[in-house]
Amino acid sequence: MEKNLEGKKLLILGANPETANIVKIAKEMGVITIVTDYDPTAPAKKVADISYDINGLDVEAICDMACKEQVDGVMVGVADVLVQPYQQVCEKLGLPCYANAKSAVSFNNKRIFKQTCAEYGIEGIPEYSLDDKGSIVYPVIVKPADSNSGKGITLVRHRSELDNAVARAKEESRTSTVLIERYMECSDVSIYYTIVDGKVYLSTISDRYTLRTDTSATPICLGDVFPSQYYDKFMQTEHPKYVNMLKGLGVENGILYVSAFYENGHFYVYDPGFRLQGGGFHLTLMGVNGFDQRKMLINFALTGSMAYYDLDALNDPKMHGQSAATVWFLLKPGIIDQISGLEYIKKHPSVDFCIQRFKEGEEITEQMQGTERQVFLRIFMHCKNESELKTTIKDFQNRLKVLTSSGENLVLPSLNSEFENKFYTSSQMLKNKVVVISGGTKGVGRQLALKCAASGANVIISGRDQASADEIISQARDFSGEITFKQTDLHSVKQIRDLFSYVEDKYGCLDGYVNYAGVTPASALTEATEEHFDEVFSIDIKAAFFASQSAVELMQRSGGGSIVLVGSTHHTRGNKDRTAYACAKGALFTLSNHIGKHYACDRIRCNYLVMGWTPTDGELALRRSQGMSEDELRIEASAALPLGRMTEADDIVPGIIYLLSDYSSMLTATEFKINGGEII
Repeated sequence: MEKNLEGKKLLILGANPETANIVKIAKEMGVITIVTDYDPTAPAKKVADISYDINGLDVEAICDMACKEQVDGVMVGVADVLVQPYQQVCEKLGLPCYANAKSAVSFNNKRIFKQTCAEYGIEGIPEYSLDDKGSIVYPVIVKPADSNSGKGITLVRHRSELDNAVARAKEESRTSTVLIERYMECSDVSIYYTIVDGKVYLSTISDRYTLRTDTSATPICLGDVFPSQYYDKFMQTEHPKYVNMLKGLGVENGILYVSAFYENGHFYVYDPGFRLQGGGFHLTLMGVNGFDQRKMLINFALTGSMAYYDLDALNDPKMHGQSAATVWFLLKPGIIDQISGLEYIKKHPSVDFCIQRFKEGEEITEQMQGTERQVFLRIFMHCKNESELKTTIKDFQNRLKVLTSSGENLVLPSLNSEFENKFYTSSQMLKNKVVVISGGTKGVGRQLALKCAASGANVIISGRDQASADEIISQARDFSGEITFKQTDLHSVKQIRDLFSYVEDKYGCLDGYVNYAGVTPASALTEATEEHFDEVFSIDIKAAFFASQSAVELMQRSGGGSIVLVGSTHHTRGNKDRTAYACAKGALFTLSNHIGKHYACDRIRCNYLVMGWTPTDGELALRRSQGMSEDELRIEASAALPLGRMTEADDIVPGIIYLLSDYSSMLTATEFKINGGEII
């Protein structure tokens, strides 16, 4: 307990969930907390000592209440709209305030912020004028000039959408002013400053990753990784400008958060926040650097000093040589029946804090999609280095499951292991390509279909499960590409040929074919039946042979393409109980080399992708029949594989995307291994 603060009264403006955590910290410091908010049921009111139903914008009413309560200090939570009232209340009451009239306006109106930045040589996002709509190059972001809450912001991709977007932005703007800015499709960074007694500390700069779709919804955060890859560039070209701006605005104390894009050596700022950041950067700083900005701000409100810690010793924007991350897990619509893997994550030694928003029995609705209301979990974590961080995040993603009563996992893809949001950004590696995937309704094939569509491809999946196909098509409805389904029984050569005829009729060409379909029943040479052999060879090589035949013929007519035959480490000799499977995969390897060699003259490439030990639906079903759970399988595999874990769908899919894309245009007749070093 802080003896010098014990019994002092702190008034906090706003009462959202993030502010509730500030209240708890203040109470731990022995402070009497008073919260005011227009919402009688606001979360912070439930934990505060005293609460009032007063709108945070009503300065006079707040001042009257503060005088009656004889408050010793005033503080703003995480709401930008309350920073100016906070400054005005403090000024009227003669209490410490880190904002002055100029800085409160500059950091809470996007247009004024942009103008202020320009005075100090800090670039803003290129802007368009409403008076000259004909000059606008789409897509653009339309947003209120004086709102930082995310409300009223629209991604506009076509002129026909502009007027409605402008009207929506004006509704959310207190001054009915609107900004129209270029939609930046490049790297995103988060910049976080701590200012103490006139000394400006860059506390973090991180790389921000977002979920971008092809709808009008603005990108949703997937997480931040610390420190940013652009740290050195920022310190060299931008940091001095920020120091000058803060000094020029007379900022002696406080916390400043700024979002920016990085493109071709330039940082383009777009969103300031002169307060604690709602995403919880202060939790990362506390976990890694050892200082709590909440305590600093509470101390400042009650004493006029933010010098609560020795920041010269503790503050390090490079995280003292460690790697840190905030990871957000988003959910698609559904009712939660069961959650697994969460306790493992919470107890993991790399995790500093977890914030869970949904529990079993609760529903995620369609209306939540495209907003932060679909966030299930935020993890604040740090590791010794980036390699360990990547491995740990991958582990969390594989373990966390939020299931419906039918067993559907509601968790959406989050940060991938390479910290590249490649499938939901403008890279669009497969834009307008036509890709057929056999076996695209389950497992890796399902993930591949979705990622191909997100990367801009027109995807045709084949299989027999109409219900699964319908679900996949629904999930891809907001992607830049599309997914269609052609029901196909791969035992039938006629139906295989019908599949490719359907593709030619619909699109007139074929750019990629992925043979993922396969069966993996277990049987040793001495135990294999004729039926077992025929089933394995019918799907694993005969179907692949005739599908490749049709794919080559269509590619010859349409100018070439890329074929990926998904194989296995079993293709050289295999385990003892996989004789027929090993022989079929060996034949598939020969087929791949044959196509790659003899049809390169037609600009047709073919590569054999060696898929390592992966927890596919078939593998898990087989192990369950042998009495082994998924956790037991993972433990066994981790001990056996050189890289220490199983190969996941998220490991395989990027490799296939690469083989289908033009980036691999000189790659053919190769054995492309993604197997964690597995050798059979």
